[in-house]
Amino acid sequence: MTENNFQQSNVKMALAFSADGMPVHIDDAVNGKACNSTCIDCGCPVIAKNRGKIASHYSHDPNFYDPDLCNWKPETELHLMAKMVIAQNKVLHVPIGTIEPSYKCIDFETVTLEKRVGNRIPDIIAYSNGENILIEIAVTHPCGPDKIAEMKRLSANCLEIDLSEFHFEQQALSLDTVSEHLKQAPIKWLSVSPVGDIGQETYNHNQFLQRQLAIELKTVSDELSKIRMEAEPIRNRHRTALKKLNALEAAIDRQSIEYDEQKQKMLKNENELERLHTLDKELARFVINSENLAIKFQKVHEKERDLDFRERSITEQQTELERRERVEHSYQQQMAETNASRMRSEIEAEVKSIMTKYQCERERLDADRKNFDELVEKRVAENIVKIERELHAEAHRQKDVILAQANAAKRRVFELISPLPVHLKKQFDRAKSFAKPNYDIIKEVEEIAFRLSKK
Repeated sequence: MTENNFQQSNVKMALAFSADGMPVHIDDAVNGKACNSTCIDCGCPVIAKNRGKIASHYSHDPNFYDPDLCNWKPETELHLMAKMVIAQNKVLHVPIGTIEPSYKCIDFETVTLEKRVGNRIPDIIAYSNGENILIEIAVTHPCGPDKIAEMKRLSANCLEIDLSEFHFEQQALSLDTVSEHLKQAPIKWLSVSPVGDIGQETYNHNQFLQRQLAIELKTVSDELSKIRMEAEPIRNRHRTALKKLNALEAAIDRQSIEYDEQKQKMLKNENELERLHTLDKELARFVINSENLAIKFQKVHEKERDLDFRERSITEQQTELERRERVEHSYQQQMAETNASRMRSEIEAEVKSIMTKYQCERERLDADRKNFDELVEKRVAENIVKIERELHAEAHRQKDVILAQANAAKRRVFELISPLPVHLKKQFDRAKSFAKPNYDIIKEVEEIAFRLSKK
């Protein structure tokens, strides 16, 4: 993607059609859906967003937007804005003449957009000083040959403004930016009416330039004739000079060949001389190396004698070591035999002691095996007596615990019952005063209370 295409992809919608079909810039729109506007391409309702952090712009209403039906592009908006700027300003800098034109500012009395003229509908029809001027805005597609031929057939004043080099540097186009670009955009006449002020000014401008060009052409023709008259002697001198130049070049070639031969000989001599110098240096280096080798040979001879002396000394030491090793081996062998006999005696004594101990242990085990049954019966009887004692003690302990719990329960029952006879007697005494004769039941209860108090 080129830089211009990348910039175009970031451009946001800044124009929309109002409810009455007039283009409205985002700076003049009411915020939100209240703008009551539609897209200039697909007619989808749009939402004005002119209070956000990014540049003010229109966006399609997501409830109605269909991407496949909308072909909105920044070029379409630029084309429409250019027509709006010309319609609002009603002024334009137009070229005068078709040959090296000069520019003139024309004020328009009226400006009409998209009105049919013959078989064509130009972008703008402007009226100035009794003349109609048709204006075409070219953003991506300039006027073709058929349209230009149609304008010339109608003898109409038709201008084309080229906006193909416009750079989309803003996120949302503004009318001021488009207006500034229109002042410097390329503009040319597609056709000029032969009658009228524009046609007359164009004719006068072109005729003046044609006269100037005719004068310049005559001057150039006279100079050309003069040059042609002077050219033949110059050619003759040139041919003579060319012959001399060829002879000089041939002599130079011969001199060059001889120079190359001499140069080859000099290079060969220089190589021989350099080789001789190299041989001298090699000979001197060889002499030095020979002397160094003699010195090294002398040192090697001395080292060889030292090595021989060291070898004899080492041989003598080795012989002495072998003798000492034999003596040591003999001594160690004697010591080993002595130690072996002593250790054999110790081991035999130890084995005899162990055997004696083992025999005693075996006899003791045999005696224990004989008394094993008696020992088992004795230990079982002892365990039975021990268990009976423990059970008897546990039974006495459980009995004491049960008696203690029973006495405690008895004391608790007595504590609960002891006040009952006295309380019942009081109640019965009180009841006698209200009860009818035959107090048998009351007496029976009193006896029961008395027996309880005794228990």
